[in-house]
Amino acid sequence: MRLSILHLIIATLLTVVFVIFVFTKWQNKNAQIKILNNEISAMHAKINGVEELGTKVLAYVRISRGLDILAGKRLSDKQKNILTKKLLAISADYKIDPVLILAVIRNESRGNPNARGTYISGEESGALGLMQVKYESALEVAGSVGVKINSPEDLFIPEKNLMVGTAYLLRLIAKYKDLQHALIAYNVGLGTLDEKLKSGAALPKRYYSKVMQDYKFLTENIFSDKR
Repeated sequence: MRLSILHLIIATLLTVVFVIFVFTKWQNKNAQIKILNNEISAMHAKINGVEELGTKVLAYVRISRGLDILAGKRLSDKQKNILTKKLLAISADYKIDPVLILAVIRNESRGNPNARGTYISGEESGALGLMQVKYESALEVAGSVGVKINSPEDLFIPEKNLMVGTAYLLRLIAKYKDLQHALIAYNVGLGTLDEKLKSGAALPKRYYSKVMQDYKFLTENIFSDKR
């Protein structure tokens, strides 16, 4: 009887010890798994960080080379560097292809920050700078991108012109939900486009076609040695 009770006590103690042993092992294994998972997560974060950095570097190079192609010596290296950084930030924030903006610049001014637009008659149109922005249009959007425009002369500052010109184009894209319509409106004005859309008249697509040709040209030549 006493032996049986002793056996029972011993068996119980051994069971408790075994359970504690198994539980400890399980905890250690869980801790190891958790450490391993953390290491894997950290590794994924590093890989993603490298991929993101690579994407940014590629975008920076695309913009920088694009500016070289369209502007040449008309922009200084310092101006190109500032514009590249601005356009990189814009393209990331608003999910717009920076080469499209470069194509608009190429078509509007050939990269000349001092360009003044003229009508066929030779009279000045009031369109100024890289993206040929009119002073009134610049005032409409300047505040939304944190740019101060105090006079038309401010539109000859490349980065200011880029910011307000891109903001104006993005506003048109948001309004029409159609890139072709947005580019046509950028060229002929909202009022003219709205009238044609309302009446069903043929749209003036020449400007849109020229921008797309410039876009194709830049895309094909940015990473080409034949420039």
